[in-house]
Amino acid sequence: METKIQFKKYSGNGNDFVVLDHPSYPVTAELVQALCNRHFGIGGDGVLVLTSEAGFDGRMRIFNADGGEAEMCGNGIRCLVTYLYDSGENKKDSYKIKTMNGSYEVSRREGAFAVEMSEINDKNIYDLSIFNEYFNAFYVNTGVPHLVFMVHDVKRIDIKSRAPQYRFHKLFPNGTNVSFLQVLEGEQTAYVRTYERGVEDETLSCGTGLTAAGLALNHWLGWKGNINLKTLGGTQRVSIGEKIFYAGEVKFCFQGEFTL
Repeated sequence: METKIQFKKYSGNGNDFVVLDHPSYPVTAELVQALCNRHFGIGGDGVLVLTSEAGFDGRMRIFNADGGEAEMCGNGIRCLVTYLYDSGENKKDSYKIKTMNGSYEVSRREGAFAVEMSEINDKNIYDLSIFNEYFNAFYVNTGVPHLVFMVHDVKRIDIKSRAPQYRFHKLFPNGTNVSFLQVLEGEQTAYVRTYERGVEDETLSCGTGLTAAGLALNHWLGWKGNINLKTLGGTQRVSIGEKIFYAGEVKFCFQGEFTL
């Protein structure tokens, strides 16, 4: 029997997701792979599944393009809240969302939604001195694990060949996302490229990765306040103070029906 799947697609600075609202069918790895296929499906870096959760505006499950479920996604949660805002009659300036690893406040700031990155753990718990081929190395879990390297020329990095050796390194039992950053001229500005675990490729933007990059720059250089981070998907901002916020552009792409 055919399954007809209603969906909407959103993009957070090029990090794109298929949104499923309270699906009545099981969301399997095979379904996620089919939806994310850019040739035979809808295309996306992942699938966001919205369900109900008592005391929250919703619960987000995030599945990467390979079908595996992730704990958190910075761009994904901003896309999901933008979907809620676009779809709801009672539009709000702040939403509370439950994820696999915690709860997050997402608020409107300057016309877009910024997420308070409340789950920051495991800063530099590993001995990173083995990665001495880079200027600096930094590890943090910003909802999902991230390894960040500072390099001289980030655009020259062959990320598809270089990142997997760190993504699957034995030092990280659950694997890790890998980001490379270059400090640019201008006030607290850097360029970041991220190879995402589960997507197994470079993405145009990664919210948890940019948060990790901002924390790395805070650790290495003392940066705080607004940090401007350029990516292939555009410029985003991480704000570091008593609280940490990640903000960037979110766009509605299209909606439709997918037949499986």
